[in-house]
Amino acid sequence: MTRLLTVLLIAPLALLLAACPTRPRPLHQPQVIIAYGAYTHEKSGMTFPIAVGEFHRAGIQRYDQDGQDISVGYNLLDDRRQIIATVYVYPAPPLVSIGSPPETVASVRTHLSKQEFETRKREVLQPRPGARLIEDTDISIPVGGIVRTGRMATFEYDEHFLGKKQSLRSHLFLFNFVGGKWAIKFRISYPSHLEVTREIDSVLQGALWNVPQE
Repeated sequence: MTRLLTVLLIAPLALLLAACPTRPRPLHQPQVIIAYGAYTHEKSGMTFPIAVGEFHRAGIQRYDQDGQDISVGYNLLDDRRQIIATVYVYPAPPLVSIGSPPETVASVRTHLSKQEFETRKREVLQPRPGARLIEDTDISIPVGGIVRTGRMATFEYDEHFLGKKQSLRSHLFLFNFVGGKWAIKFRISYPSHLEVTREIDSVLQGALWNVPQE
């Protein structure tokens, strides 16, 4: 009886994960994408204009053979502010629902999102032994009448930045299952003495969010 109950409890998860989509096939080296006007990521439908608020678009790169995994840089560099922002778009953790109830799907998505966020935090902390995690919290961003929910982590560390070593503050924002199947990650870094809340909000709420709802 115990074994039967275990099988029944595991079954919904098995239905969800039975058929995983193809994951990105990494390139040996990132490939630069040249774009002179607004750039549209064909796979997700996201469009990246040449400017978002006071930020100007920098490099665009893709990391996989099929063009699912990309990044787009936006910089704000003037006499008062030096802010480097990068937006990453890539497939969310694989999840396929085959007749599972909505609450089961939501529970598995929450679990996978937490795992993905922890992975992205380690990517920041492990190469920087002196880095400190100073904030880790849920966030909600209202964009175009749609509230996007995700998670934010804030780090502080010393690193070379724009030609000199200095104390930095860096934010990681991660939104999973956007449009049902995409992850959108923001990394925003700047000298830690700056107060740039307004500028960060302009990046998060800029003209980047046009992935359709699921």
